[in-house]
Amino acid sequence: MFKMSVYPLVKQRTCRMGLNHLRNLATVKRFFDPKNDVAFKKIFGEEQNKPLLLSFLNSILRREDDNMIEEVELLPQELPIRYKDFKKSILDVSCRDKKGHRYIVEMQNKKLSSFIQRIEYYASRTYSDQLPEGVDYLELKPVILLAIANHNIFPKNIPCISYHRNREEKTNICFLPNVSYAFVELPKFSKSGEQLETPEDYWIHLLKEAPYENEPPEEVPSEIQKAYEILERHRWSSAEIASYEKTMMAILDDEDAIRTAKNEGREEGREEGREEAKDEIAIKLLKIGYLTPRDISEATGLPVSKVEALKYNIQDD
Repeated sequence: MFKMSVYPLVKQRTCRMGLNHLRNLATVKRFFDPKNDVAFKKIFGEEQNKPLLLSFLNSILRREDDNMIEEVELLPQELPIRYKDFKKSILDVSCRDKKGHRYIVEMQNKKLSSFIQRIEYYASRTYSDQLPEGVDYLELKPVILLAIANHNIFPKNIPCISYHRNREEKTNICFLPNVSYAFVELPKFSKSGEQLETPEDYWIHLLKEAPYENEPPEEVPSEIQKAYEILERHRWSSAEIASYEKTMMAILDDEDAIRTAKNEGREEGREEGREEAKDEIAIKLLKIGYLTPRDISEATGLPVSKVEALKYNIQDD
């Protein structure tokens, strides 16, 4: 049975960008958006879907042959709180392979000025939290953080998928390999469905285009076909759909708040500009010397007291 969709709930909105986005999704009703927090965790964060997580990690991290990740154990999403009032941090997906290497997968929809710092914090916390009291530092295992962003992070010359490790400046050799990062910037991916070749291509295409598609691309790998099936609306329970819609509405609320703040800021700027222009005209009239403060007040709309203050400042200069 077809479940109630989000669209009737949004009719009251005045956020044009949000409405346009939802109208676009309304024309294609088969798949939910995998970038949504609920959908993302449903694909990559559930025990029965670990083969999909393995495929995704091996594809995006470009692991091959002996370097492939063969098995993962899902770990708690919440980082341990070390002290009272310590900041609570929840990861999207966290797992460990059979070598003990840790992997964090983060999906970021909103563009935040602190995004890079937060990513570094998550990686460093995950690295340091491996070491209980009394355990040797040699027991620390590598941490790889994979961040997918629904916006550009780096300059245009940095590719859609980029890899980041600490390197010594002169030799460009990595002597500190235990914390590294991979980023996927979805807007930079420009291949059409007909141009997809590798599992990497198909995974990024799914993340970017699934909610706008009626069918998966042709020759889609089996794990990614399974991801499309997970995203099919008719497979979701009412509770899951409610959680999905709640997350979607929260994103739109944030967009509304940002847009409102920008509009108010522009209006304040225009108002400040108008006031500054009035001050400049009043000063010019005062310098001419023929008009009284009351005459200038009537000409500019400034209070007489403000014109008199401007006159006083001119005399001081």
